[in-house]
Amino acid sequence: MRLARGTREVFDAESLLEEYVGPRRRGLRYAYPYYDGLVTNGDPDLLCTGDLLSPCLLGVSVDVDRMHTLTALLPLLQRALDRLPPGIELIEADEVTLDLVAALYDPLDDPDVADRDVKGSLIAKVLHRKRPALVPLFDSKVRIFYQHEDCVPPSPRDGRSWRQYMQLLVRAMQHDLRENADEFRRLAGLVPPGGPPVTPLRILDIVVWMSSAV
Repeated sequence: MRLARGTREVFDAESLLEEYVGPRRRGLRYAYPYYDGLVTNGDPDLLCTGDLLSPCLLGVSVDVDRMHTLTALLPLLQRALDRLPPGIELIEADEVTLDLVAALYDPLDDPDVADRDVKGSLIAKVLHRKRPALVPLFDSKVRIFYQHEDCVPPSPRDGRSWRQYMQLLVRAMQHDLRENADEFRRLAGLVPPGGPPVTPLRILDIVVWMSSAV
């Protein structure tokens, strides 16, 4: 499987996914099925404070100060989420929708937002569960995986906004989903029976993260 616009190759996507979603011993468990199956308000269109704690299941600390910042950002994140069309997957999203996904991160560039102790990766972990087929997860491992002149080039000297970065990343991920569509559909069938389903976009994150962790 070639990813990151063909700049990276993953040879064992199936085994990486099976390791992540399979049963594990105490201390060695991954986030599935607990992050993917977490129930908060049961509403894919409405953020609640329970959603703000979901990143903890992906190993990200949400202490009182971060909870304070995320709670303050909640109205801005909700307005951005409201603009996303329902039922759209990243693989089929048009240019307007891709830009709306990137715009989810505008609050992080807003000079009027105080207490900047959260990053885009944390926001992604909150929002992904509301639109698991459209809003990608990412962290430092995913960012490094996609960083390439022919994929997501390093930030220019004068920097770039979170929206500009996400405009590049979501398009690179869309390219990967389209180029490997049959394989991602096959991999989706490897999720344990009875567990929460995972989207091709979530599988892409797992494969990238696991291949970067070894």
